[in-house]
Amino acid sequence: MIRRSTLAVISLAALAAISLPVQWFLLNRSSDDNASIYSYHRYLTLLPYQNDDHRIPKDKVILKKFKAFYEAGPLSAPVPPTQISPYTLDDVISVLPTFHDVFGVVIYDPSTDTFMLHYSNNMRWIAGCHKLVTSFQALAHSLRTMFPERFKPDRNSNSPPAELALAISSGDYPGVGHNDCYVGLEPTPCVPAKLAPVLQFGSAFKSPEIFPSMIAMPMAQINHVSCFQTFAAHQMVCPYYQARSPGNPQGLVFEETVGVGWDDLIPSVVWRGTDFSYLHRLYPRLRQPDFEMDIGSKLEKLTYEYNVKVAATRAMREVYDQLIPRWKSVIWTAEAEREAEEKQKALPEDSEEVVVPWANMKFAAAMHVGAKTPTSEIPYYQEFVEHGIPASGDGMSLETLARYKYHIDTGGGGGTTWSGTLEKLGLPGLLFHHETPMKDYLHDKMVKWVHYVPIKEDLSDLKEKFDWAESHPELAKQISDNATRLVKSLGTQEGF
Repeated sequence: MIRRSTLAVISLAALAAISLPVQWFLLNRSSDDNASIYSYHRYLTLLPYQNDDHRIPKDKVILKKFKAFYEAGPLSAPVPPTQISPYTLDDVISVLPTFHDVFGVVIYDPSTDTFMLHYSNNMRWIAGCHKLVTSFQALAHSLRTMFPERFKPDRNSNSPPAELALAISSGDYPGVGHNDCYVGLEPTPCVPAKLAPVLQFGSAFKSPEIFPSMIAMPMAQINHVSCFQTFAAHQMVCPYYQARSPGNPQGLVFEETVGVGWDDLIPSVVWRGTDFSYLHRLYPRLRQPDFEMDIGSKLEKLTYEYNVKVAATRAMREVYDQLIPRWKSVIWTAEAEREAEEKQKALPEDSEEVVVPWANMKFAAAMHVGAKTPTSEIPYYQEFVEHGIPASGDGMSLETLARYKYHIDTGGGGGTTWSGTLEKLGLPGLLFHHETPMKDYLHDKMVKWVHYVPIKEDLSDLKEKFDWAESHPELAKQISDNATRLVKSLGTQEGF
């Protein structure tokens, strides 16, 4: 049951069924000051990187990591499960002011044996709230299935089961608001350290300093939270986590699926996906390129004889720092293509060798006129392509992607790729994992330099990491094998 309160707080009627202390409060919200919002979210993004190290370790350090992983086993988690301390309904309610949308309070009412989702009238009801509803339904069903005795009367006294209250949120990015305690970039804690746990069904903050009680949960998709619901009810692992086959076309792709070994893979970093915004609340100044402003106006000043592709590529590099990561990857691809073209020209005329660009990262689709559309049909992208900027490429199935040696899971709107990371970990190639301020629940099982090679948020070290992998094929293959082993373990009863 879903209820929306008639006040700016959870309704008194809902709370009356809970025998926990309740304090009335108002959700006071400050005026929307753009500078304040920017400072707040900019601070959030800085925290995870205070101790982050993207340097390439020495070989012996990587081998030591391998040894620790092998000894612990593929089912071990590098991040221990979150320890939850006892909390009250007051604690749950106190979370409300930290969110501005896609947040609800789940209450189990023993008198009616009903789970209810309460959504405050002080919050906007937006399109993303359907994910909150999906998460609530899966959570309520799973709780009943996994803990049936918890929601039954006591056998001895026949007293009703205890009340239950949970805070949940959902979405590509948590619907947190801002707080006036943030001034500039000063690291003042704006989220109380002892809030009740918040189950975030979607991408969550990576750093515990940002929102200590937020717990990353399976995303509100049929191949994530619904799979956990199925496992809770039937102890069956979802087909999505199994190997792809004629009978399971939606499964994962492994080396044996395509029959192509490491040595036969195409040595390029490949990516295909959709052109989305990127963490706009954290980085409101990052943008997609404007062809006329970034390229066209500069080409007008060149002589006819100048190589237009080279000029356009250089023009894009000039605005590299202003663009979202997925467009940064397009710039890397443009430069890789220019480099490959020069190498191809240098070969003897009778040579049959084909120089393959080291990067092949392009958009296959984008939202256009309200619908997801192939970029080949959108004039915006084709104008870039005509000037040598490979912004558009044909979509690729997992079987096609599996023929490449290197992959990257460049983050989208919420800073992660959700299913993309899991799928690419299972492929026979090596994953360059895009490290951002956000994480998904699966990331807690991944170890850098054991299951993936970390890439900086701005992709500035992508070429360096590619060169390392090319010069260290044995270590790169071991990392790829470790990742595949991890993904396969998730398809087992014990691993799931």
